[in-house]
Amino acid sequence: MTTLHNLPGHLDIEIGLGDDLKSLFDFDFDMTGYTFVCKVIKIPEGTETAVTVTITSLSLGQIIPNFTSTIVTALGIGIHKWYLDGTVSGNNRRLFAGDFIVKEKQ
Repeated sequence: MTTLHNLPGHLDIEIGLGDDLKSLFDFDFDMTGYTFVCKVIKIPEGTETAVTVTITSLSLGQIIPNFTSTIVTALGIGIHKWYLDGTVSGNNRRLFAGDFIVKEKQ
């Protein structure tokens, strides 16, 4: 029996309070026509904040979510959630999701 899996990749992010994080996501396939939604969710309130996604090269599948210090500071220290969705031709898919852990800087 064959099983089709269409689950998001799990990716936890740890960041220091007040820091910025920009990291290249390289999906290694052509994402021409995709649009993206990336959000962080403050726990326990459930408040969602949009994260800007910079397109580096859709033909190479490269994007950069920009978790700014403003967003990180507003979340505060704790374990929050985040996700990245991609939509193409009306089809939505959660690409990544996980914990967004904000820690006190050492």
